[in-house]
Amino acid sequence: MKMIWILIVVLAASRAFAQSAYDFLNLDVSASEAALAGSVMSRTDDPTGFYYNPALSVGSKDRAVTFGFLKHVLDINAGYLFSTFHLQDKGYFGFGVGYINYGSFTTTDDNGNEYEPFSAGDVLVTANYSNFLAENFSYGFNVKGIYSSIATSKSAAAAFDAGLYYNFPANMFGIGFSIQNVGGQLNPYISERENLPFDVRIGISKQLEHLPLVLNFAFQRLADPGLNTSNKLRSFVLGGEFLLSDNFHVRIGYDNLLHQQMKLGLTSGIEGLSFGVGLKFLGYGFDYSYSSWGKIGTLNRINITTSF
Repeated sequence: MKMIWILIVVLAASRAFAQSAYDFLNLDVSASEAALAGSVMSRTDDPTGFYYNPALSVGSKDRAVTFGFLKHVLDINAGYLFSTFHLQDKGYFGFGVGYINYGSFTTTDDNGNEYEPFSAGDVLVTANYSNFLAENFSYGFNVKGIYSSIATSKSAAAAFDAGLYYNFPANMFGIGFSIQNVGGQLNPYISERENLPFDVRIGISKQLEHLPLVLNFAFQRLADPGLNTSNKLRSFVLGGEFLLSDNFHVRIGYDNLLHQQMKLGLTSGIEGLSFGVGLKFLGYGFDYSYSSWGKIGTLNRINITTSF
């Protein structure tokens, strides 16, 4: 078996220089968030917001649902469904499911003889709860079930997220904090158990007073053991959302660490940059994002959001 192809696929499906077999958990799960480089940690009504900060489902619309599709590099595709709803006197809830298909691969021996092809894929199921600790101050939790397969090998894991969110409505400002992917493998691929991509994130959002612009800034991968202190400080993302009307938004984002890691040689291009648009029409929201991995390729996402 040509294991090098499996390694290439796993790395391509996650962020560069991955730290575990489950780094697909670091992929953005919606077009609107991806267009902002995953920088939104507060002040959002996107149904996928709780995936980034579990405390954000308090700001999501009741009975909202979004369907997303990701066209990754190579033949990798992914689909997502996320929903949020409110229960009076009970709290705020979210649910999400995602699937990544890495395509079909051919097994060969050392002589080049081909055998029956195999496939690889990952499945994620997320359940969320959030509520208020005090006025404008919320907390939240996610519970994740994770399943991964490569050919006949399979692995399962469970994870837990926690988040806090404080909103300053008068200043149109918010701050969010989350701890993600606390847990472990229930069934490893091999005898040795691998770590989940544990992460600590903190970010802020600010809507400018005299401009139709919301700015987002966040630090990610603050707990990544593969990064030294200098690289952790460089692991920031920022995004800007232009609110051109109630029904039309333009978004742009930048992932600094991804930009550094995706550079080839001494040259630098648009790797790490992303942009997208959002349109609301007849009760539906349509979002598109484009994310650059430089010469490696691009990621394209679309989402359709509505209510039920």
